[in-house]
Amino acid sequence: MPGLIKICGVKSVETGVAAAKAGADLIGFVFVQKSPRYIAPEAAEELVTEIKRACEDQGLDAPHFVGLFIDAGERLLAEAAPFLSHFQFHGHEEAERVAEIGAEFGVEMIKALPVGSADDFAAAAAFEDAADILLFDAKAPAGAALPGGNGAVFDWSLLQHYRGTTPFLLAGGLDETNVEAAIAAAKANEAFTGVDVSSGIEVRPGVKDPARIAAFVAAARRAL
Repeated sequence: MPGLIKICGVKSVETGVAAAKAGADLIGFVFVQKSPRYIAPEAAEELVTEIKRACEDQGLDAPHFVGLFIDAGERLLAEAAPFLSHFQFHGHEEAERVAEIGAEFGVEMIKALPVGSADDFAAAAAFEDAADILLFDAKAPAGAALPGGNGAVFDWSLLQHYRGTTPFLLAGGLDETNVEAAIAAAKANEAFTGVDVSSGIEVRPGVKDPARIAAFVAAARRAL
């Protein structure tokens, strides 16, 4: 599973097609209402249909689709599961629950873990058999409303302290200017499998820039 690039916080067909055209592997929808990138499940399902149709018309490979949740209930998960390939959890979900949800809905599981120091990687051990992919994101600044999407970067050299075998994505403050350096640092860990970007390719919160998407994916591909 090497070389994954995920564009998160997609809210329009144009953004989704731009991500596919650039060569992104994964597109993420944020099902967290207090986020500026929030989209309702029914709207996301329509986007999936339209993005797939546009990709087919243009001869593009359609990406896989990921739903981002924070401590979501069964109803929301059930609404979103039919059109998603992955669930991405940013809440207090414990490993047993992550494994149960993956089995129940037949999707791959991504568990996000905040990183601010070497000690934070200890939490990853519990998810070795529960999650298909881990996502290491910068720990949210004090007072932040959301655990991710804050544009914060953590010290990438800390990734050496992750000793697990579950593949991981790197997130947190990435953009087209720093993603190559981030990948160069992350590749020292054999479990590294790709990068995730959201706020770093926006013109304003929730609105992606197609040119920055293309630049980010191109830069990431050079380094992966």
